[in-house]
Amino acid sequence: MKAFLPLGFFAACFLVGCDNTTTQTTTQSATTETTTENTVSNAPSDAPSEPARAFARGLHLVPGMGALSLTASGQKFAANLSYGNATPFEGIKEQKVEIKAFGTDGKQVGGTVPVDLDDGEDITILLTGVPGDVSLLPFEHKNHGVAAGKAKIAFVHAAKALPGVDVKVDGKSFRKNVKYRVATDYETFAPGRHVMQVSYDKSLAPVEVQIEQPTVITQDTEGNVLAVEHPTPITQKVAREGILTLTEEMDLQPGKVYSVAIFHDEKRLPKLRLLEDKFVPTLSRAKPAER
Repeated sequence: MKAFLPLGFFAACFLVGCDNTTTQTTTQSATTETTTENTVSNAPSDAPSEPARAFARGLHLVPGMGALSLTASGQKFAANLSYGNATPFEGIKEQKVEIKAFGTDGKQVGGTVPVDLDDGEDITILLTGVPGDVSLLPFEHKNHGVAAGKAKIAFVHAAKALPGVDVKVDGKSFRKNVKYRVATDYETFAPGRHVMQVSYDKSLAPVEVQIEQPTVITQDTEGNVLAVEHPTPITQKVAREGILTLTEEMDLQPGKVYSVAIFHDEKRLPKLRLLEDKFVPTLSRAKPAER
């Protein structure tokens, strides 16, 4: 199936002020819950009762919207999904499914998105946008596992109102100009503490400023005022520029695979969300169909 726009290794696959840099820092652990919005969604630990072709979960990133649910061809796989949170992975048995999103009143609010699932595929359906204009973005976790003693991580741009972003990990460039709807490839890192920085240019349109000119007073030789002139103010455009940087401290565990998603709240202030992507080995999967 085609999900997002994966990028290659060398290419990519949150404030008003003047010439200023803003930094926001959050810390998320792979095994410890912090806040409602900053909680790592751990992979499930129990095998499903029946083999499944693929596994799917939902991630609610629509600010100002209540709980949502997701179905795959009528089968609910994500329920009571609240803003900023993800559901556990659930097994999907069919190959070709249609993903739809519903509100608490049972009315469809997003989709229909056709998805063709590969055998053993894992996907996250990111719900993005704003109320009344919800988009469903399938993100395929094509991470191919992780080497012993290592960890993997990818980045997903799910903030429709934000421009392209540059991503660094531990001060080194990870990807540049990652745009909305794009997911990067997974990269391998040593386990332990790592810092991801996500930056974008928050420049706004220039503002016009009226600069008053000094009054011109004409006097005679005796100091009497002959005339007073008030020159027209000069209009000057002042640029409003600045780079906003979000900093995410990550505690990566060996043998785990993660992704970080960027999204925004109702005020369009950016947020980052750390997720664990890889299944534990005990999960059973459907065998490939015989040709």
